[in-house]
Amino acid sequence: MRRALAVLVHPRHAGMLRALRVLDEAAPRFGWTLDFVVPAAPPLARALLAPERTTVVPALAGGRRLVARLGLPLAAARLARLARGADLFYAVTLAGFPACRLAGRLAGLPQVVHVYSSYANGRPYRKHGLGHARHVIAPSADSLRLAAHAVGGFAAGTHARVVYNGVDVFRIATEAAAPPPLALGGLCIGMVGHLDERKNPLLLVEAAGALRAELPALRVVLVGAFPDPAYEARVRERAAALGLGDALVVTGFLANPFPVLRRLDVVVHPARRDPFPLALLEAMALARPIVAAAVGGIPEMLVDGESGLLVPPDDLLALVRALRALLADPVRRRALGEAARARLTTAFTLEQFAAGMFGAFDAAVAEGGR
Repeated sequence: MRRALAVLVHPRHAGMLRALRVLDEAAPRFGWTLDFVVPAAPPLARALLAPERTTVVPALAGGRRLVARLGLPLAAARLARLARGADLFYAVTLAGFPACRLAGRLAGLPQVVHVYSSYANGRPYRKHGLGHARHVIAPSADSLRLAAHAVGGFAAGTHARVVYNGVDVFRIATEAAAPPPLALGGLCIGMVGHLDERKNPLLLVEAAGALRAELPALRVVLVGAFPDPAYEARVRERAAALGLGDALVVTGFLANPFPVLRRLDVVVHPARRDPFPLALLEAMALARPIVAAAVGGIPEMLVDGESGLLVPPDDLLALVRALRALLADPVRRRALGEAARARLTTAFTLEQFAAGMFGAFDAAVAEGGR
């Protein structure tokens, strides 16, 4: 059994944590076991990562640029000690790669970096040393293209591949059958995820405000938590100004969001950028009709008009038109949801995800440490 040290610098990101849990549960079937290293263990990380295989290394947190640079050697040295008997470092996000790269040199172990980011600006890729990576995984072709362009093309000998995320459909259906934590009546539209400006919940609130006059019972459900209190205040103030009042529901962190997700009549993903959102795969698993911004890897995930509706990013009128049409047509909602689930179960299976990930791990180990 091979062992990978999975380093996650963002332990509050629900999507990444759920993807790690899926990977962890599949690992033994592919001859691997995962240990986890995080800078802190908030409730979500404690709920989704095996506590007996999770180590907290505060120096990974970094923070301000100078602090991050000063803490890097300390974090790398700690990682190298934790990696005794391990076969590989897995940087779950680009931010964890500098520490993994240095620790890999110290311990003589290969490193795999997962580029979940989809920055249009190349600076973050270069800042984290992606050009030095030997084994790169991206969750979509769009993400891989942006990363390669940012570093001027990967070096000869770099192994870069796309591995689409997959989800455990049976687990999601089982967890979705639990009693919902809140009662929701009437038509409900909503989104699931990190409620920040990048995910753009404010645009969903604007769309709901435009539809409220013709659909007075419409409710807007934001499944997740706001990391920025100032942005949350903006969203709530705008909802109040639009007369949404009690129609806006913010659930906060939910260890099991699926009973609420199952209740949504339309799942909306108005993100400004997103490489390959796990929240949409989970909605597909529950046969929810989806309206999403055509950004990042989302056009690779959904076929517009067949398994979902795609709209231009930040286009309020297009989003309102798509929602109005779907909310008036339950037959089409059902058809889109069923088509989304069928696409998931053929193109984005858990086995395909795990096989791609552990195939990349095996290839890195076969090449050896660098």
